[in-house]
Amino acid sequence: MGDSVLVRSIVEQLRGRHPQMEIGVLAGPPTVELLTLGSNYRVHIYSQKDLSVKTALGLLREIRRCRYDAILNFEQGSLAGTAFLALTGIPLRIGFLAPGLEIKSRFLTHVLRFDDSRSMWESFGDLARLADPGLVTAKSALAIRCRPDTERWVDQWWNSRVAVSALPVAFHLGSAPGMDFRRWPLERFVHLARELDSRRAGVCVLLTGTEVEKDLITQFMRDYSGCAVDASALGSIERTVGVLQRCGLLVSNDTGIMHLGAALGVPTVGLFGPNTPRHWAPIGPRAAYVYDTAEPCSPCINNYTNRMPAACVNPVKSRCMYDISVASVLNAAERVLHP
Repeated sequence: MGDSVLVRSIVEQLRGRHPQMEIGVLAGPPTVELLTLGSNYRVHIYSQKDLSVKTALGLLREIRRCRYDAILNFEQGSLAGTAFLALTGIPLRIGFLAPGLEIKSRFLTHVLRFDDSRSMWESFGDLARLADPGLVTAKSALAIRCRPDTERWVDQWWNSRVAVSALPVAFHLGSAPGMDFRRWPLERFVHLARELDSRRAGVCVLLTGTEVEKDLITQFMRDYSGCAVDASALGSIERTVGVLQRCGLLVSNDTGIMHLGAALGVPTVGLFGPNTPRHWAPIGPRAAYVYDTAEPCSPCINNYTNRMPAACVNPVKSRCMYDISVASVLNAAERVLHP
């Protein structure tokens, strides 16, 4: 989701400069909703699960019929995907050249080499500028309008759970499946909720996530005596967008929800330890992050080199996340709430 949020922000800024531009999006089922929500983009869906020669040829014919002038390939490491896109016949093919994948340049007309000193947002912007040199990527709010029926659903859901006078604060307690070492300790989230409520009585905590986060949400609601609402498994990204847009603050581990909230303009604080904010800081007009560790093993994740450990290597699991204090998060929250 993080990549998709950044890509959507870049594409919207391209559309702002060229309102008559016809845009198509090629994406898989997990990301296509976010990339096209509230837009009039053409949608080309591929599913790796159902991929076959027949489906690939059908997708190829579908794309060729649209006669696109250029393609921006934001995917970073797939050689097969880059070769497939070369078969579309699109004349201008722009993509990344990741370390060790120089062969990709055979299928691209314009390449951008990864620069490890730059953030992913800056790299995506540089890629888009190969198509439009005048593009200036701004950290402005991503304006996504939900459909009227979704707005009505969110209104009803919200009004039945959140008091009118409450300050709605969203917490995302989880992380990517199988990477629980990227989580800030649950007891710190509980402590943060108590501190926020003591500073402004009437805080209501909305707990976002999916079924993966259910156990964490249940434990938080057991340990926190204040107002807390289970906002997981809402049924669609669109409903999640509608809920986040009504929140006054989001505090999240380094996840897709963090990127989504920041891009929507929600005051957002991202929590970092195994990953570095140098590459993946939340991007938005009111976004901040906390990265307080001095552990030599951090960061252990590097998307530029495809380094993704299966487990924490520190003798104290998630030590880098334990280095984040509640006070640091409160200070960051004050900065985004009162810039």
